[in-house]
Amino acid sequence: MSNDRLKLYATMPQFVHLHVHTQYSILDGAASISSLVKRAGEYGMPAVAITDHGNMYGAKEFYDAMTKAGLKPILGCETYIVADRANRNKKEERRYHLVLLAKNEQGYHNLIKLVSLGFTEGMFDGRARIDHKLLAEYHEGIICCSACIAGEVPRAILNGDVEEAEKRLLWYKGLFGEDFYIELQRHNPKDPTRPRDVIEKQNIANKVLVELARKHGVKYICSNDVHFTDADDANAHDHLICLNTGKDYDDPNRMRYTGEEYFKSPDEMAELFDYTYVIDLHRYAPVYDAEFKRRYYLGGHMNPAGYILTARMMESYI
Repeated sequence: MSNDRLKLYATMPQFVHLHVHTQYSILDGAASISSLVKRAGEYGMPAVAITDHGNMYGAKEFYDAMTKAGLKPILGCETYIVADRANRNKKEERRYHLVLLAKNEQGYHNLIKLVSLGFTEGMFDGRARIDHKLLAEYHEGIICCSACIAGEVPRAILNGDVEEAEKRLLWYKGLFGEDFYIELQRHNPKDPTRPRDVIEKQNIANKVLVELARKHGVKYICSNDVHFTDADDANAHDHLICLNTGKDYDDPNRMRYTGEEYFKSPDEMAELFDYTYVIDLHRYAPVYDAEFKRRYYLGGHMNPAGYILTARMMESYI
């Protein structure tokens, strides 16, 4: 990267990616932690979040790589949330996405608890699920974002039920207060062969999301649903999704991403959103103060969240 480009990033608002899937989003994320950290440094980002699907397997590797590079790691998870984690009826299940970020050590402990119980009590159809009751019990110290169009609030909007969307927004605001944020995404495909249904749905949802956020005094942020590091990785990511879904690459009906789910630079994000959204994101970096303690990684028991703990420490730690 040229020195001129690095100087440009140094003068821009410090954008922070808060919705990032690494290779630990199994058969879905194709971004290595090392490549993400390298890009974050090149773009002058002070912090980056990790939000893998349903697990925190990559948290330790991510933390070490980020701190070694002099950047602040924000530990999180894009959870699967349902009405009742004990329900195993697929016809009745309504599963949504929800982004949770630890803003302090208490939040880090609670996030581990949530993810672990998602595995031990909520596992169904290959997904570790939490529910609203569990979230209410372990929400302290956690920042909550409404997630992509698979989140509860945007999904209700897309189903034509704005009243339900408002109801769900108010529930999350009541639980998290100032730590609840509406999340906006815009994946507008540059490649004309890529599907446009995602950006069309995002545009519909975003309009109402901003209206509801302003009506109820909820802050909103922008993100990119990062699944691979560079734009050129989109084709390789397609192959990964084919493995995940059991589809042939030349199947016209296979699941396809927009090709925009890469680790975008600050100026690329600014092209998608007004700078006021980008500036708001920076407040996430300084509020996260949790630090790993090396003693947490001694011993031999692997809990479902992906952390090495001694049997003696397990009960007190989580």
